[in-house]
Amino acid sequence: MNKKMVMIPILLGTLTLAGCGGSYSSDSSSGGGNSYGSNNNNYGKTMDDTAKKDTKSSSDTTTLSQKDVLATVKSKLTTDVIVMLPKNIPLSSKKDYLSAKTTSTSDNYQVVFYETKQPISVNSADLKDTEKATPLVTVSGKTYATEQEAADATGHMDNVNTGVNGVDLGSGITGYSDAGAGSTFLSWAEGRWSLSVRNTTSGNQQDSIDLAKKVVAKLETETLPAPHQVGGVKLEAVPNRADGNRISWQDGATTYMVTQFADPLDGISVATSFTD
Repeated sequence: MNKKMVMIPILLGTLTLAGCGGSYSSDSSSGGGNSYGSNNNNYGKTMDDTAKKDTKSSSDTTTLSQKDVLATVKSKLTTDVIVMLPKNIPLSSKKDYLSAKTTSTSDNYQVVFYETKQPISVNSADLKDTEKATPLVTVSGKTYATEQEAADATGHMDNVNTGVNGVDLGSGITGYSDAGAGSTFLSWAEGRWSLSVRNTTSGNQQDSIDLAKKVVAKLETETLPAPHQVGGVKLEAVPNRADGNRISWQDGATTYMVTQFADPLDGISVATSFTD
């Protein structure tokens, strides 16, 4: 009788220990480290890589700000040029992501910014895939042998506030038209900047006027970088002519450029964000 009463608690104790042991052993794989957030600039892990991380890591990856991307971009540039980057790149959707491809030498650097549907790391080979990444704008800086060469590279135009066929662009600014080689130009000056909108001679010239007025109004609330000494803006009235849009300014012997943007007003936003 006494033997039976003793054996019962011993068996129950054995079962309890076995149950605890099974639960504890399930955590034996928790030693895997999470390297994200280190100084390796691992922005934009691919979705396959992200799936291997825990929930917190995945959340961190998808919520990185443009500021984080721009910091990564700057860390990738090796150049003697003083690097200047915009603080904001307009995206077509708040659900999309920003990435970039960088190149640099001792006297110049170039950054092509991309919009992506999924996070893609800076300088990833995936940026070459047009189904994954769309180029938005190119930002660059180059140092020349002389300040005059740097000024010439801006495309700045002197004496644009003279001529015939003056057009009221608002804010007390008058634009003047010119034509040549199958193109028309509506040009004006603001401070040390010259600005010009190009159209085709067969195009609707009202498009040039409308765009110029929008640029003038935008620059009432946003500020282009202060050039030392000159700056030039050349925009296309014809839609989606990214190759013809350019904003550039001189800083001593260095010229900075914002190019290859399809929407002229987005390009202005990128340029003015340098001063934010």
